[in-house]
Amino acid sequence: MSFDLAVWFAPAEVTAAEVKARYHQLADAEPGDVKHPQVAAFYRELTARYPELVDDFENSPWAAGLDVTEDAVVMPITSPHAEVARFVLALAQRHGLVAYDPQSGEVHNPGVLTFTSANGFRAENPDETTIRTALHRLSRTNWHAVLERGDAYVQVGQGRNAGAPEGHYALEHRDGSPDRHYRTDVPSLDDVTTAFLAFATHDDTWRTRFDWRKLDF
Repeated sequence: MSFDLAVWFAPAEVTAAEVKARYHQLADAEPGDVKHPQVAAFYRELTARYPELVDDFENSPWAAGLDVTEDAVVMPITSPHAEVARFVLALAQRHGLVAYDPQSGEVHNPGVLTFTSANGFRAENPDETTIRTALHRLSRTNWHAVLERGDAYVQVGQGRNAGAPEGHYALEHRDGSPDRHYRTDVPSLDDVTTAFLAFATHDDTWRTRFDWRKLDF
């Protein structure tokens, strides 16, 4: 089993219909060398981490060779390596590229603020009301939510699944690379909401409000 992700350059934010049309064009495109500088940088970093499929079929995350054109890369990812998808999406954001998941129809425009939660809720560029409402829906079953922009995010976990103390929320944030991942435990949803809304508006004052500890993986 495998699934595809496609990444390409677009000069402006694109709609779901535009992305679907572009993806179908890529299916018929002639392969070639990457020429667009942002896509080329993405491809170099991607293949440095996960080299092109040559003969190591057992360990490679790729189900087949990458489909490359002058301004796009389509990646067939094997399902046992689904974690590669998160790396691809973060890398696309870092290089200012559109990413498309044709299985779900999800479009990831560069620089877009995205809220997701454990119950499947997803919103792009959510406003304050949307963020507040979604956080108030946290529960024993809907125990996790994340607000991300590129490869940076703030996230919250509730209960045993998150390893949070009784009556507390596990609040985490990461600024790019995994070695910049921090956590704290906060007693109220107001604290969580403060962090999420500040992250959404590029207000960094929330970072000094809590006693963070660095997470090592």
